[in-house]
Amino acid sequence: MNELLSNPLFQSGVAPFVVTLLLGLILYRTIGFWAGIAVVAGFYVSAWLVTDLKLFPLTSTRKILLLGLVALAVGLIFDLYRSAPRWMLGLFFAAGCAAAVWVVWPVFVRQEGWEPWLMVVLGGGYVGWLLASLVALRDQPERVLSALLALAGGTGISVLLGASALLGQLASAIAAAMAAYLLAGLFSSRLVAGGLLVVPVALLCGMLGLAGQVYARLPWYVLLILAVIPLVARVPLPEGRPSWLKIALLLLCLVPVAGGAIYVTWIQEGDPLF
Repeated sequence: MNELLSNPLFQSGVAPFVVTLLLGLILYRTIGFWAGIAVVAGFYVSAWLVTDLKLFPLTSTRKILLLGLVALAVGLIFDLYRSAPRWMLGLFFAAGCAAAVWVVWPVFVRQEGWEPWLMVVLGGGYVGWLLASLVALRDQPERVLSALLALAGGTGISVLLGASALLGQLASAIAAAMAAYLLAGLFSSRLVAGGLLVVPVALLCGMLGLAGQVYARLPWYVLLILAVIPLVARVPLPEGRPSWLKIALLLLCLVPVAGGAIYVTWIQEGDPLF
């Protein structure tokens, strides 16, 4: 049993997938709009298996896990006030920037010159962009769920190739949870997203990608490729078609972008850790 629980494939693939699928099937039929919490639950089950889910003393990874919980509360508040004005997206962008600065701050204060400032500006902009652009799609579940699946998958495999097994496992767990949630929604003949899902998952994906670049060997330009995903998710779709067809069409467009990030990392860094 201990061997199973310590297996990386089980920790970051099987466990979050099964937990999210079961919770998703139940929550779609009970709380409906807030069923997206199943994804967060699946991710934190994986985080518990991988890291024991200890939040203190703070490290960069623990900061990311803590920020995910804070983002979950923010997403819930955002859902309770669905008529929030458009300028709220600017606040999400600023919050993403601030979160990124907090996580990379130990590296920033140890370096001199213009490079740490560039890291903060570009890293903060990356996280803020993902958070704001994906929150803007929260009422279009096919688009935002497909985008989050592609983003998490591209981030997870790229970070693994960038020599960070821990961060790669955590991002891959989000991808597994997102895949299970999509299946649960299709089985239930409905899809919902909302801030309770989009805010924490978008922030976690952005922060894990940034941490892979700062603390491991993920090339910085891979983040630029991944940042295109929210734009590709806005491609025109045929009206009146079933959700499964829309998701399939979106993934046909999104997978090459995520695959491009993975390929570029593989060319740069070589074989994965396992």
